[in-house]
Amino acid sequence: MRRYIALLVALGLAAVPVLGCAPAAPASSDATAPQAPELVAAVSTAEEPNFLLLISDEPNDIGDFSELWVTISGVGFVLGNEDGIIEQTFEPIDVPLNELVGEEAIALWAGDVPEGDFTKIFVYVDDVWGVLVEPEGEVIEIKLPSNKLQLDMPVEVEGEEPTEFVFDISVFEAGNSGQYILKPQLTESGQGALYRINEQAQERLRTGKPEWAGKPGESGRPESAGKPEVAGTGNIMEPPDDAGNPDDAGKPSDGGKREEKGKPDWAGTQGGKNDDSSSDEDDSD
Repeated sequence: MRRYIALLVALGLAAVPVLGCAPAAPASSDATAPQAPELVAAVSTAEEPNFLLLISDEPNDIGDFSELWVTISGVGFVLGNEDGIIEQTFEPIDVPLNELVGEEAIALWAGDVPEGDFTKIFVYVDDVWGVLVEPEGEVIEIKLPSNKLQLDMPVEVEGEEPTEFVFDISVFEAGNSGQYILKPQLTESGQGALYRINEQAQERLRTGKPEWAGKPGESGRPESAGKPEVAGTGNIMEPPDDAGNPDDAGKPSDGGKREEKGKPDWAGTQGGKNDDSSSDEDDSD
């Protein structure tokens, strides 16, 4: 493969973006030969891998994020007759998706896949965390309906040269809801799709996402976030100590009773209010 690349460079063909390899270094005693993408992959599960999985991103709504991290922990293939599945899991890798727009890509996994025809390829996704541009610095989790993203498209593995497959992932806002979803992008994926390795993003795979990613409560937002503030002061407007329903709420200090309230002493006595009226009638007799 290296000799083939060197030949293309010698012929002056711009094949580097397609192959994803750096141009051959000038011949010298201390020159370092460029490594093939499968040799710089973040995860390698075979000494002589015959398959290279690359991750890229079709723009869509990626501009809403200053950072978008996708944690991938495995890859799988469905056989052409759908009679079996080939799977390979590995330690989770955090991929900075916002750095892989267009033909930019990273080499995620290099491994061994049985030769043959496959109808589907999928990746296992553990987490998706993003930092929004607006509101600035707000960290959100993007939920997936399942823990894997799947592409229904043919993949043919054969020959000595590694099969290179670009798995393109895109983020979309659901209407104007502020909610985002992650989807594989069929038109930008596939065997033989154009790509070029983003060396900076490839290096970031080693360090992974920042410590705060995945922890919205520690995303740098002030403790007062979501609480009312005293206008112009920035101070938290805490509720008073007696906020709520005090014990005497809705009741007078005497518990709703008054000693003089109720029927008067004469109520219920025969003769009405004036007891003397009955005695007057008796005197008239």
